[in-house]
Amino acid sequence: MHEALRLKKSFYEELKPFHQFNDVTNDKNYLPLPKDWNVIITDIKGSTKAIQEGKYREVNLVGAASIVAVSKVLKTLDFPFVFGGDGATLFISTEKTPAVLECLEDLKQLAIKNFGLDLRVGIVSMKEILETGQTIEVAKYELTQGRTMAMMRGSGILLADKLIKENPTKYQPNLTPSGEADLTGLTCRWLPRASQNGKILTLLIQSRDPSLSVFQDIFKQFAAIFPEGIEDLNPAKAPNGKYKSIWACLKDEVRYQKSIWSFGFLKRLCEIIPAYFVFNLNLPIPSTRRYVALTPSHCDFRKFDQVLRMVIDCSESQITNLTLYLEELYQKGFIFYGLHVADQSLMTCFVEGLNQGEHFHFIDADKGGYVMASIQLKDQIKKASAPK
Repeated sequence: MHEALRLKKSFYEELKPFHQFNDVTNDKNYLPLPKDWNVIITDIKGSTKAIQEGKYREVNLVGAASIVAVSKVLKTLDFPFVFGGDGATLFISTEKTPAVLECLEDLKQLAIKNFGLDLRVGIVSMKEILETGQTIEVAKYELTQGRTMAMMRGSGILLADKLIKENPTKYQPNLTPSGEADLTGLTCRWLPRASQNGKILTLLIQSRDPSLSVFQDIFKQFAAIFPEGIEDLNPAKAPNGKYKSIWACLKDEVRYQKSIWSFGFLKRLCEIIPAYFVFNLNLPIPSTRRYVALTPSHCDFRKFDQVLRMVIDCSESQITNLTLYLEELYQKGFIFYGLHVADQSLMTCFVEGLNQGEHFHFIDADKGGYVMASIQLKDQIKKASAPK
């Protein structure tokens, strides 16, 4: 019994990672989420309106902040999460859940006060999901040595999201803030990166078949449409990234703190000024050059949580060909999909150090890539479920 309990608490750490992204649908890479774990989902209420008002960077930052704040409680980033643009899906053991919910309540208050955004936090127990006959499984994809990210599948993920939004009284906890959300290491200092190949495409694909077998055909078609390989379309590979102005960085940093009269803000101030010159002048400092070179292999430009999510830098002709292919699959009843096209990508960073495995980067498209693409996806799902 003791050994079984230990495995439940550490099952994600002990998952054997896979190394080729196309293996994301391979059954052997997945283990069931233990029944004494919980599904926690964060998202920003009214995120579409906020993006239309020009607050897409703030939406991205608060969404990523929910992952960073939880990592501080868990003292590791090695736990199951997926960033969705305006929030995240997180799997948390029952033992850690109270502390995680407390930190998210602190973040919720900070988001309202400093960003004018309402962060919704909901929780559904895995036990309840299993009782409905739904499942959730988790795999671990190794981005690079020392840095992995979770892949998730199962109808229970979509069920949890539905329950949280439709029954807030039951599934959205009303907690009392206990302190200040710790966002140490969270930064949003890079300017948007212009597309190198034509456009930045945000892509969402959801299979209508629980077996997910359609994704094997989709990956084969990707190879035909993108012969250079998806890895080369990673927006973080865009050269010559530039820092925002020192003043712009400082205005952002103020909002990460309850007060500027803190050691945390002073520490960030001491980081920003030299970093601005180091990165914008491309000074020959080995540690920072290594960090820049490693960034593309430390980012989440593609992931899976029952929905394939990608942000790629590709040509307009490739977008046209892909759209025609996805529309054909949609009309045949195999998938739902959503697309958003922009000129630039955005990168929100979590930096604990400059070395291999010490940083992670959340990728989205400018002007609300994931959120805007989801509008088309949700519209297709709504039409399919409407009475004939």
